[in-house]
Amino acid sequence: MDSAHPTRPSRATSPAAALSVLGGALASAVVVGAWLLPPTTLSVALAIDRASASTALFDRDDAVALVSSGDTRHFGVPDWSTVFATATSPEDFVGDAVELEGFVTPHPEDPGVFLLTRLVITHCVIDAQPATVPVASEAWASDIDVGQWVRIEGAVTPRDDSLAIRPTKITPIDEPEDPYEY
Repeated sequence: MDSAHPTRPSRATSPAAALSVLGGALASAVVVGAWLLPPTTLSVALAIDRASASTALFDRDDAVALVSSGDTRHFGVPDWSTVFATATSPEDFVGDAVELEGFVTPHPEDPGVFLLTRLVITHCVIDAQPATVPVASEAWASDIDVGQWVRIEGAVTPRDDSLAIRPTKITPIDEPEDPYEY
């Protein structure tokens, strides 16, 4: 062997090096894909999974002020959800006009009612909780799919021992650009 020409290392790549390069390429593709693709919203399945028999209460300071003023025109689903769960005089709300948007989830115990649902984010997506308002509509299952976004116009009405919304109009809508309430 000539000392003027040292031996060069082989260009053959070891299996470990090839796997490392492949892993790096896959990880890079995932990161780029996550960065370029629009985020998906939390699903109806998540809302149904996180729903429980008890209504989640939301710290809605403005709701307390609005209830005491009698002005509920700007209430969202979380506000009405809290009012329906905590009202000591529910009759005070009977007849109040309601216009809300949310997606449809089934009521676990009453087929004549569906739940108008919004996911409420307090700090981040991980803590998202469903806010629901019962909508009394006997024929809803034949007209609306679970997960469909709708705009409800109607009024608060008594139903059994609680309150519900009696819709005068249910309009299917596209999912809003920002589907969450905060």
